[in-house]
Amino acid sequence: MEQNLERIGQIRSFNRFYTNLLGLLDRTLLKSPYSLTEVRIMFELNRLSTTTASEIVKLLNLDPAYLSRILSSLEKKNLIQKERSSKDMRKQLLSLTSKGQEVISELQEKANEQIKTLIINVTDEDQNRLVNAMKTIERILNGETKKPEFYTLRSHKPGDIGYITYRHGVIYANEYQLDETFEAYVAKYMAEFIENYDLAKDRLWIAEKGTEIVGSIAIVKKDEKVAQLRWLLVEPHERNKGIGKKLLQEALSFCRNRGYNKIILGTFSDLLIARRLYSKNGFQLIEFKSHRIWGQDLTEEQWELNL
Repeated sequence: MEQNLERIGQIRSFNRFYTNLLGLLDRTLLKSPYSLTEVRIMFELNRLSTTTASEIVKLLNLDPAYLSRILSSLEKKNLIQKERSSKDMRKQLLSLTSKGQEVISELQEKANEQIKTLIINVTDEDQNRLVNAMKTIERILNGETKKPEFYTLRSHKPGDIGYITYRHGVIYANEYQLDETFEAYVAKYMAEFIENYDLAKDRLWIAEKGTEIVGSIAIVKKDEKVAQLRWLLVEPHERNKGIGKKLLQEALSFCRNRGYNKIILGTFSDLLIARRLYSKNGFQLIEFKSHRIWGQDLTEEQWELNL
């Protein structure tokens, strides 16, 4: 019970924070002459083109008498209009007037600007996390069953090289306290990869969820029969969902199709999840050495897989 009360308090705290942030408790919305309820009604009419008062009651969970008063007010202001349905003369259809459409268009622009201002200093990564968190809230409170998340794999394009280098620097600094020399190391070999890129023998895959990059892996030609696996990375908040496994399987399939008979890779002993994944797919640890590198004392390892 105490835990439930704590959760309720946290939800109410977030609700207060968000309503205050957007000014939803102000007498009018977005510094317009209209209340939140009036704007919500006009937004629905704009979205649906035409509808009935009973549908608005269901959509917005409003008291019918209260809605009737608001509709009368909006009609007097020439923002909405009513007309009899040609299919059922007992029904009155509601729609926005041209003036109402202009008002909603202006309010939508103001709402977009308000949100743009809120997130202007938020990184792209945190914006994606914010949107995903909001989707989760909506799904849970709507009682929806979680749908399987849809990921896509694609080849690299301009911007990916810098982004993957950056994410290696950030993630490995956060999780293993590696210094900036590690990011420089990644940048050096990524630059070589692009400069020597051979479409028949090299490949860099990018895993995406929607427009968010959530992972990567690459195959780099060492010689005609030996490939090197590099830059396997999955974003922390997307792990344990099979993305790493899918990336590795794609890379192995590519190597088999391109005539490679061996794949080598370098890692270090602290990368436990990656090491398990390599082992499950047949890679063997063949060499290791402990030394100081990238600002830490690490045990570097060399693995290989005969195809």
